[in-house]
Amino acid sequence: MKQSNRPQQLHSLPSSSKIDWSKYETKYYLHFDDRVRIEHVKNKIQDPNWVSSYAFLPSIHFKINFNKYVTISNDKTLSTNQRKRKKKKVRQIFYAAHKDRFIYKYYGDRLNNAYNSYAEWNGIDDIALAYRNNKNGKNNIDHRTLKQNMKTVLGVEELPTDWYKVFKNLTQFSYVNKSDIDIFLKQKYGVKKLKELMKMQKLTKIMTPAEFRVFKEGHLYKNKKPYGIPQGSGMSAVSSNVHLIHFDQKIKAWADAHKALYRRYCDDLILIIPITSTSSKVETIKNEVLQIIQAYKEQGLKIQEEKTEIRIYSNGVLLDESRQNSTLDYLGFVTDGQSVRIREKSLFKYYCRAYRKADTSRRVALATKRKGPKEKLYKIYTHLGFNYKGRGNFITYAYKAHEKMDKLKTKSLIRKQVKRHWGRIHKRL
Repeated sequence: MKQSNRPQQLHSLPSSSKIDWSKYETKYYLHFDDRVRIEHVKNKIQDPNWVSSYAFLPSIHFKINFNKYVTISNDKTLSTNQRKRKKKKVRQIFYAAHKDRFIYKYYGDRLNNAYNSYAEWNGIDDIALAYRNNKNGKNNIDHRTLKQNMKTVLGVEELPTDWYKVFKNLTQFSYVNKSDIDIFLKQKYGVKKLKELMKMQKLTKIMTPAEFRVFKEGHLYKNKKPYGIPQGSGMSAVSSNVHLIHFDQKIKAWADAHKALYRRYCDDLILIIPITSTSSKVETIKNEVLQIIQAYKEQGLKIQEEKTEIRIYSNGVLLDESRQNSTLDYLGFVTDGQSVRIREKSLFKYYCRAYRKADTSRRVALATKRKGPKEKLYKIYTHLGFNYKGRGNFITYAYKAHEKMDKLKTKSLIRKQVKRHWGRIHKRL
């Protein structure tokens, strides 16, 4: 492990040499500007002067509502008397205009490269597992901390003009609500014509610049809070890691002192600590860790009590704090110490979506008295879609996970969990 306060090298900012331009795909969503290919703006977004004077467009905002189920107990010291409670969650999504998206992604990639170097030099390279380009929404990020940490990671005393312009638009972002845009489009074209234009992809952008100047009066909003960045931009992900560099270093130092393993995936933290399983020792360690996290409260870190769990691994079995048999649920996998499997909730979601697609195919077949469309169903939800859009699918993910987990001492049940997917989907058809 390398521990170093890397000397700041002013203005030696990360270059474009490590940028994978093949990942800068053209998206076909509707926005305030026309769709654009990266070849047409590649030179511009690499020009600091152009970026410094660029006028960012407002993002489009909408909400995704979904239900999550959390385990609760009337007595937190007991594993009995637990039940599932439905918890409504709202995810705020903001998506940028086409050129803006390329700018955010480009500066996000460069910041990610700088973060990778900083993490390696400061001994936290193995800590953050998510949003790393060197490894296979709106949130509580504090703007002041993020700006300072960006300067630290980039190795500069002040952000250059182009970097500051991107940072300012990322934190003081403006947006319009998608619901207001939908009303505008329906009033302009009518419902029927709008559906035809959308279906034929003949609508290239939402409105003309002249229409936008009128529309933004009364419909344009701006984030004026000292925290929060839009979830959905090309810089949101890496910003969460940059925001937590000192936190990661603090927890890592504590973990090293206790011969423990610390890993973080977004806001999901896990500490594996070798101790003698006495109640007093467990409680002491828990309080020490919570005190460290509490110290970063002003920077937007909050403890979710219902998600804070302690597990004790003893003689090949996982126990909870009351010494009852339990499981460890982390990053979509569940283990009881003897075997590992995919989280049941993930399987449930997969089959729900697959069945809905199968139901659609069946309805089309009944209506047309022909075979229903199945190609997309097979590609997205069965083993036939291993190379769907070059990304695979849930079954691909399950098979790859099984290969990795099968090398562990615990028994992998993952392949068995998805073994009958083909038969189940065909039964639904």
